[in-house]
Amino acid sequence: MSEHKDINEQNISDNEDKVQQSTSKTFKFKRSHFILLLLGTMLITAVIAVFATIGISNWNSGLTDNQRHEVQKIEEVYKTLNNEYYKDTNPEKLSSAAIDGMVKDLDDPYSDYMTKDETKSFNEDVSGDFVGIGAEMQKKGDKIEITSPMKQSPAEKAGIQPKDVVKKVDGKSVKGQPLEAIVKKVRGKQGTEVTLTIERAKQTHDITIKRDKIHVKSVEYEKHKNVGVFTINKFQNSTSGELKSALIKAHKDGVRKIVLDLRNNPGGLLDEAVKMTNIFIDKGETVVQLEKGKHKEEIQTSNDALKEAKDMDVSILVNKGSASASEVFTGAMKDYDKAKVYGSKTFGKGIVQTTHEFDDGSLLKFTNMKWLTPKFHYIHGKGIEPDTKLNEPAYQSLNVIPNDKVYQLGDNDKNVKTIKIGLTALGHETSNESTEFDSSLENAIKSFQKENDLKVNGTFNKETNEKFTQQLVNKANEEDTVLNKLLKIIN
Repeated sequence: MSEHKDINEQNISDNEDKVQQSTSKTFKFKRSHFILLLLGTMLITAVIAVFATIGISNWNSGLTDNQRHEVQKIEEVYKTLNNEYYKDTNPEKLSSAAIDGMVKDLDDPYSDYMTKDETKSFNEDVSGDFVGIGAEMQKKGDKIEITSPMKQSPAEKAGIQPKDVVKKVDGKSVKGQPLEAIVKKVRGKQGTEVTLTIERAKQTHDITIKRDKIHVKSVEYEKHKNVGVFTINKFQNSTSGELKSALIKAHKDGVRKIVLDLRNNPGGLLDEAVKMTNIFIDKGETVVQLEKGKHKEEIQTSNDALKEAKDMDVSILVNKGSASASEVFTGAMKDYDKAKVYGSKTFGKGIVQTTHEFDDGSLLKFTNMKWLTPKFHYIHGKGIEPDTKLNEPAYQSLNVIPNDKVYQLGDNDKNVKTIKIGLTALGHETSNESTEFDSSLENAIKSFQKENDLKVNGTFNKETNEKFTQQLVNKANEEDTVLNKLLKIIN
């Protein structure tokens, strides 16, 4: 210790001698030289500070040199248009247009930039309360497509179906418009009507829907004899908690066989899908795998499974409107053999979105990852095939018949076959299901017209078409033939 101290004292002493020598030499400089030296030092310090600031700024931005150059170009265009355009400009609109352009270039139907008002609507969707028609929409290429009409919503009751393409809103084309602008037009005041021109199987049809307050109750429970049917409408805040409470109640009722009905469930919050899976799957199991380039992440269950769910026989019911979080849940349950899946192939959305909210209340929603099931199944664009297929009745998947056309005796058209199938479902049977408008169909139409106080002429005109369509929609809403088939299978 003492030797170390002596050495340090020697170093300090040597330095002091050097300082004294240096100081004595300094007084020999001319005053002008000293000033120049001082100015030079200050200049060098300033340059170093500037470059250090730029370096830190660039490092914090996370942008490459090329990316910074492109951002600078955007700034220059923004400044130029704001300062030099011959008309007054709106800075907020210019920045929104720039962001919209970037998002549009992604060619991703699930990525959106939303203004403050649109963000409010988005948050209402997640909470489950809003005024509208109750239909999820997405932009797919240059088309606006219905993902799912919500159960018992005005849209479903009016006959809107998954995969319907929206061509017009109140007679005005939606071509080229951003999704959020179209959603805003579809929504409106409670009690007012909106007319959607939809295309289904390359045929268009107008459907008028009365807007209403939509309260999406996440989970609904009904007991069918000894089977509990849980309708999961959407994955929103507290969905997993609602299902857990309903399952505990059902268990007390003696229910040991359950159906989780995810038909026309458009998805929602991923973490709720994970929590809901955790009701049936024990702690530490992978529910979904997320991938972004080389980065991979497994989302696992964090709690023990619900004890009341452990002795339950689970069936899941899906269709083409079951998407996103619905598929995450279904995929995990299927991979772990925790449930049998019935119905028809799901929608096929295997990507995940996240959001970035800005200080002004606007929001950027964008796709940041793809997801796979626990056993590495990537379902995007493919969907999940059920273990047992349960087809809907033919009348529930009929194409819309254009209401600007009249069909009569002697016509030969594919829509004639549709009319025959529909009338038979409504109790006015025809002798065959050919495309030929024959006397058997003419008689069936007359019978239908007479029953509904329409002009009896045997031609399928606009008035007959409207009544025909509405009655088929009502029948579909009142009769759940697919669920009834499933209940017979599992009982």
